[in-house]
Amino acid sequence: MKRIAYLMLLCVALPFLPARGASLTDYRERLYDLFIAQKIPQWGTVLSQMSADKTCDTLDGQYEILCGYYGLVGHLVDKKRKDEAQAYLKTALALSEKYRKQYPHDARFKALHANLVGLKIALSPLRATTLAPGMLSSAREAYKIDAGDSWVSLLYGNILFYMPGVFGGDKEKGLACYQSARREMEKNMSVNSHHWLYVQLLVTIGVVNERNERYEQALAMYKTIMDKYPDYAFVRNVLYPRAQKAMREKR
Repeated sequence: MKRIAYLMLLCVALPFLPARGASLTDYRERLYDLFIAQKIPQWGTVLSQMSADKTCDTLDGQYEILCGYYGLVGHLVDKKRKDEAQAYLKTALALSEKYRKQYPHDARFKALHANLVGLKIALSPLRATTLAPGMLSSAREAYKIDAGDSWVSLLYGNILFYMPGVFGGDKEKGLACYQSARREMEKNMSVNSHHWLYVQLLVTIGVVNERNERYEQALAMYKTIMDKYPDYAFVRNVLYPRAQKAMREKR
C-alpha cells in the first residue's frame, strides 16, 4: 500500500518537477497546455523552473519568461486575486528592469514593461495619472523601434485599446494593431499554433469586436478558435454563448 501511495503521489507531482533536458519548446508547450486547460495560476511553478534553467538563459528564453509573468499577472488581476497578482508583478517588474538594462534598445522588453505598468495601474488605479504617461511612452517607443514585430504590435494594441482616450488610448488603432499582430504570427504557425499568446490574441480580437457590438465578427472569431482549439472550453462555454445572447438582445 505504501508503494502504491508513493507512486500516486509521484504521478501528481511529476508535472511540477523540473524537466531534465527540457528545451524552451518544452516549456512553451507546458504553458500552452495549462492555458488551454484553464490552469494559468499553475504557470508560476513553470516560470520559476524556467528562470532557474540555464537553457532558458537566452534572449528568446527571457522573452518567454517575462511574457509568461505578464500573462499570469493579467489572469490573476482578471480573477480578482490581487495579493497573488501583486506578488508575481513584483517579480516580473524586477525581471523587466534587469532585461531592459541588459538590452536597452529591445522593442519587446519595452513593450512588455509598458504592459506590466498597465497591470500595476489596474491594481492601483489612483496611480494612473503618474504612471500612464511613462507607460504610453514606453509602448510608443517599442512600436517605433519594431512595428513589424508581432509581440510589439500586440502589446502596443493592448495599451491603445484599454487606455482611456484622455490618456492617449485609441480603440480602433488598438484593434488594427491586433490584426497586424495576427497576420505576422500566422506567418510562423510552426511556432505560434501552440503558443498561448497567439490563442490569447485571437480571443482578444473576438472580445474587442464583442465590446464594439460587432457580434457577427466576434462570433466568427470565436468559431475559428473553437475549430482550431476544441479543448479550450472557455470560448465554447463562456464567450460564444455570451456573444450569441448579446446579438439576440440587440435585435
